[in-house]
Amino acid sequence: MDFSTKLIELRKRKGLTQEGLAAKLYVTRQAVSRWERGEVVPGIDMMKLIANVLDEPIMHLLDLPERYCESCGMILTPADYGSDADGSKDEHYCKWCYEQGKYTYETTMDAMIEDCAPRLAENTGMSRDEAVSLMGAVLPHLKRWSAVHANEMSYGKEARERYGDAAVDAANERLLGMSEAEWSAKETLEQAIIEQLKAAVAAGNAMGPEAAKLAQMHARWIRTQWGEGAYSPDAHVALAQSYLEDERFVNYYDSRAGEGATAFLVAAIEAAMGEGAID
Repeated sequence: MDFSTKLIELRKRKGLTQEGLAAKLYVTRQAVSRWERGEVVPGIDMMKLIANVLDEPIMHLLDLPERYCESCGMILTPADYGSDADGSKDEHYCKWCYEQGKYTYETTMDAMIEDCAPRLAENTGMSRDEAVSLMGAVLPHLKRWSAVHANEMSYGKEARERYGDAAVDAANERLLGMSEAEWSAKETLEQAIIEQLKAAVAAGNAMGPEAAKLAQMHARWIRTQWGEGAYSPDAHVALAQSYLEDERFVNYYDSRAGEGATAFLVAAIEAAMGEGAID
C-alpha cells in the first residue's frame, strides 16, 4: 500500500476531513489533497508529524523496501545477507552488521546513524540532515534497537536514577549483543513467564511450587539481561518491589495475567528469595 492510500485510510479512521487533518498539521487542505492524490510525498519531518497526529507508527507510513537490514536499515539483496551461527543466510541482516549469528561490531544507535547517514544521503540525493532524520525515525523500530530504545524511553530515567548509568548501559550493551537465537529465547521466556504467572495465581499460594517455579523463571529472565555477574537475590527482590511503585509494570503484568498478578509475582519472588529457592 503506497503512502497516499495509507494516508486516506488513516485519516478517515480518525474521523478527520482533509481540512481537519490540515489544521492539525499546520498546512493547507490543498497540501493534504496533493499527498492523497499521490502527486507529492511529504518530507521525513512532516511524515513524523503526520504519524504523531494520526497516532500511527511512522514505519507504517514509510514506503520501505521488502527487505532491509534490521541493524542499519540498508536495502538488502540476497548477496548482502548476513549469516546465522550455522552458516546459513539470514535475510534479516546485512553481512556487514551480522555474521555467524552475532553482530560484527559494537556500536550505539546514534553512532550507527552518524556513520550511515552520509552514505544514505549520497545514494539517494537527500541532504545529510534529511538522512539523519530518516534514520532516526527508522532505526528505533528495527530488531537490533527496538527493545533498548523502548526500554530507555519508558524506564530509562527511573532506571538510571535507581541503578546508575553504568548498570543501565551494561544492560543495554548486553541486549544489543544478543544473537538472534538468544533474542528469540529471551522472548520465548517472557511469554512463558506470563503463562506461569497465570498458573501460579490460579493456584493461589505465593509460597507454593507454582510460585517457586515462577520466581525461578523470572530470575533466568533477569540474568539474560543483566548477566550472571550483575545478578543477586537482593537486587532481584528490590527490582520486583519497584514494580508495585510503577503503574506501567503493574499494567503490564495485570493486563496479561489478571488483576493482582503483579503483587502476586512480587510476593512469589520475595518468598523464593527468603527460602533461597533461586539458583
